[in-house]
Amino acid sequence: MATKTPPAKKVVVKRRSSVPPQYVEPPKDDRPVYHEKIPVGRLEVDPSLDAQRIFQRPWANKLASIWNPAVLLAAIVSKREDGRYYLLDGQHSTKVAVDKHGPDFERHCMVYEGLTRAEEAALFLAANRDRKAVRPVDNFRVALTAGDELVTRINNEVESCGLTVTGSTSANQIGAVQAVVAVGTKREGLLPKVLNTLAAAWTKDRTTWDNMAIRAVGMVIDTNWDTVQLDRLARTLQKAPVGHWKMHAVRMTTSGGGSNSRSLPLAENIVTAYNSGLRDRKKMLVSPARATEAAEE
Repeated sequence: MATKTPPAKKVVVKRRSSVPPQYVEPPKDDRPVYHEKIPVGRLEVDPSLDAQRIFQRPWANKLASIWNPAVLLAAIVSKREDGRYYLLDGQHSTKVAVDKHGPDFERHCMVYEGLTRAEEAALFLAANRDRKAVRPVDNFRVALTAGDELVTRINNEVESCGLTVTGSTSANQIGAVQAVVAVGTKREGLLPKVLNTLAAAWTKDRTTWDNMAIRAVGMVIDTNWDTVQLDRLARTLQKAPVGHWKMHAVRMTTSGGGSNSRSLPLAENIVTAYNSGLRDRKKMLVSPARATEAAEE
């Protein structure tokens, strides 16, 4: 019996349009814009300017913890009629530079002159609002390429568990990049204990590498570093699927919360279940919340 030959697909060749592209004439802008290195002690913040965010000490502290002046990007500055330099973008890193190196440290700046207050506000928005946020996995990959010590160590710890950090989650891939970095930052060696415990409890499955679960188990092990028995912890987690643990944590959180805020009640639930049946108090785990309160007293 003869076989039918499938009809040949018609190839459609798209012809290039003969109409030239129509460009919009840009508005004329004669305002001076130039690069200059300026001592950070001369860079000011106008408290009355709506085009500047309120100073946030936690963000400055985070910048200070990863500070590297060699990769400090240029600040955006407005030089006003009185000759003074006002920051439109870069106030937190400038404050860290002052604290680290003193007011004479010279910072690269992109300087604009002749701006109105409305134009200053527009530049602030262009630098902060009008750009797409970088995905955590892209930040992770770039930091890895740059040879960042912390990220390199975290990546090595993940790979030691037979896993990789990616933009999506599967059996052997972790997409919860922020959770991985948060746990890995706490202390060296914590992340492998967390990942191996999760795998022992729920096997290597895409639902195992959950943001909340990674953070919560990280809290439990970190708080009880010298007392926790990882095999018992794995058996405790194994009593219910990931979704069940998460559901109860969400119920304990006001308005549901985010994955970070729900991790603490999830950790509390894990500690309670782990301690169930133990009589020797020395073998019992301490809840992360209680350990934090004790440290603050």
